[in-house]
Amino acid sequence: MTILSFKRVQIEFMKNIIYKQNKSTQTNQMDQESQKKNENQNQAQINLNNQNLTSAVQEQFDNDELEFCNQCNQCGGEGLNRMCKITIPFVRDLIIMSFSCDECGYKDTEVKGANGITPQGKMFRLNVNSQNDLKRDVFKSETASLQIPEIELEMCTGTLGSLFTTIQGLIQKILDHLRDKTPIYNGDDPYRDNKLQKVFDQLQAFHEGTQNFTIIIRDLIDSSFVSNVGDPNTDFNLQVITFDRTEEDNDELGIDTMNTENYF
Repeated sequence: MTILSFKRVQIEFMKNIIYKQNKSTQTNQMDQESQKKNENQNQAQINLNNQNLTSAVQEQFDNDELEFCNQCNQCGGEGLNRMCKITIPFVRDLIIMSFSCDECGYKDTEVKGANGITPQGKMFRLNVNSQNDLKRDVFKSETASLQIPEIELEMCTGTLGSLFTTIQGLIQKILDHLRDKTPIYNGDDPYRDNKLQKVFDQLQAFHEGTQNFTIIIRDLIDSSFVSNVGDPNTDFNLQVITFDRTEEDNDELGIDTMNTENYF
């Protein structure tokens, strides 16, 4: 090998070493930036969890609301519609609509997710064993089903509509819904009435925090959420699972038959 060729080999060798060192440095920098970003998001989530989301929502609603008149569907008089889009950082955009009629006193409130259809769904599994768990904020969208395995309760997609409340408030809504839809003591079936009463008693115990339970919210388009308590990485009572929708899920949403071309 000539001296010139040997020098060329040395130069290429040094270039290769420098390239690997630069690549390693860039990778380390990217890893550090990614870690710092995750830490900032976790800290933001922790700060969010320490806030009163209900107060934050009310503040945004009061500052950015849109008002317009609409006919009351109860008495036919003129009522007031209030609408506002709110943002919960790192969680969701929500649209809150409120209607009130001064003539008959009718009131109605509706909450909807504003994030569109996501590629995957999300399931929340929460083990409720303390008052802190009952106080967690929760948004259950109209595309979410709900289960409580301890009492073999399952409510299909769309039941209860959309709700922004706490876990305790959600249990109360479930209890009110069941009492309204399945009245007991009708005298026709004592066995059925006794079984329903046991379910109502257990739900009341869940609401009061005297009995532990599990609640599962399965949302087809990842529009619901359950707030963490403290650091999300150490919140062992809450499992968040992302899942691929089945054909039945897509059929329920109407995605497969949705026409997005030549609409007009």
